Amino acid sequence: MLTIHAARQSEPVVWKPGTPLPQDAAWLDLCDPGNAEMQVCEQAAKVRLPVREEITGASLPGRNRIEQQAMFLEVPVFEDADDGKAHTSPVSLVLTPELLVTQRYMRSAAFDEAARDWHAHQHAHQPGEGPASAFAELLETLVERIAMSMQKVAADVADLSGRVFDDKRVQTRRLRQWLVHVGALEARLARRRGALLGFTRLAVFTCEKKPDWIPEKQQSRIETVRNDLVALDHFDEQLTEKLQFLLDAIFGLISVNQNNVMKLFTVASVVAVPPVILAGIWA
Repeated sequence: MLTIHAARQSEPVVWKPGTPLPQDAAWLDLCDPGNAEMQVCEQAAKVRLPVREEITGASLPGRNRIEQQAMFLEVPVFEDADDGKAHTSPVSLVLTPELLVTQRYMRSAAFDEAARDWHAHQHAHQPGEGPASAFAELLETLVERIAMSMQKVAADVADLSGRVFDDKRVQTRRLRQWLVHVGALEARLARRRGALLGFTRLAVFTCEKKPDWIPEKQQSRIETVRNDLVALDHFDEQLTEKLQFLLDAIFGLISVNQNNVMKLFTVASVVAVPPVILAGIWA
């Protein structure tokens, strides 16, 4: 599917095969595209778009690059932060002075939200900033949703920490359930980490290259996103350390419970030894 975002339109339009693209189209969003949709976008952007295998198989130096008047940016691992599923897919962004072309292979509420916000704020942008403003809007939305998702993980970690370090004695069965919960939280955080790394490389590359076709206002927005990504990276490290601490604490509590059981067996055996000895003597 090809969705067209134009500066003069109040909402996106789905492209129909055989119809021309609007002259003022600023953002072309491809979702699991077919050959016809890829071709019309390549003609509009005057570049060759990468296919899915090229996005996932590109080496680190080749993922983000500038060729003539086009900037190619690729994120091999992307997951919508709030879709409630563990599906991931690659995302590609191609930015030129006249057009932004995005490629993805699953539906995304984050892309939909970015599109709504971009259309709502179009009146605030200067003519010619459409593609760059759409690019900045998309980055801001994606990073914001990753941050919100990590905040949810942090809240779950804090809740679990409160239960683990409660004064009440916890049964080993419950501790084992919490071990599984820690593993699930780490899996959620790891999936966010993959997207976080991809967008960090993307933002750093854009800020370092500073293409002259990106207006200063939009470049400033991208630099702010880069700073936010650095903060999120530190936040990710803190959450990882907290999860490791919780894991060690749960293992320690399980060991304590096992030691208490062994103490009971030891006391029982000590109490039973004298009668056994006396019975052996008088037998």
